[in-house]
Order: sequence, then C-alpha cells, then structure tokens
Amino acid sequence: MTTATNTNTTLKPRQLQFIQWMDEHFPSTVDEHTTFSRGELRTLAASNGVKWAPAWIVKDTSRQRGRGEYVVPELAEYRGTTLSATVTDEAAEARADDILSPEEFNKAMDEHEAMEREYNMI
Repeated sequence: MTTATNTNTTLKPRQLQFIQWMDEHFPSTVDEHTTFSRGELRTLAASNGVKWAPAWIVKDTSRQRGRGEYVVPELAEYRGTTLSATVTDEAAEARADDILSPEEFNKAMDEHEAMEREYNMI
C-alpha cells in the first residue's frame, strides 16, 4: 500500500499523471496539509476521462484526515521540485509510454473493482 510519505521519484507514471492534473487544477496555495474531498478527487479524475478517484489516495488510511478527506503531500512536493527539475525529451517520452490512456485506466479499474467484489463475497 502506498503511504503518504511518497516522493515524486517513487511515484508510478499514472500517479504522477494525477499529481500533474492536480497541479493544473488546484490553486498554488495548496500545501502538504491541505485536504481534498473524495468528491474533488473524483471530479478531477472524471474531467480527465477516469471513472474513479485514485485508489492509491482514497484507499490509503494514512492519508485520511476525516470522513472522506485526504491529504496528498505529493502535490506540494511536485510543485517544489518542478522548477528545479530538468527532464530531457528522451526521459519524458520514456515516461509517456508508461502512462495509460483513460480507456486503459478505466478498464484496469473496472477489473480491479470486479476482483474486489469477488473477494468480498467470500
């Protein structure tokens, strides 16, 4: 399970992509202690073609700060490192190959949800 102590260097490509969406959507006043509701996360995901709020955030109990409220310190960390980080075109292209399309992501999430439902029936 992913914990709230992640760093941008350990984020998976889809996780980094969601952090980038958050960076574009939320104001610069957001810090590592700012909470986001499940609805805000789901709305952001839906606006980018993904059905669900990311499980790596909403299923991680160490991120919860109340009912349906989560912290995402990776956003503040991302914003702190984006100015000094330099990414070559080759590195960006290599990462882009690992990022799933919204359709692929939704299919994977549907499969995961089906597996969870099957597991919970036992």
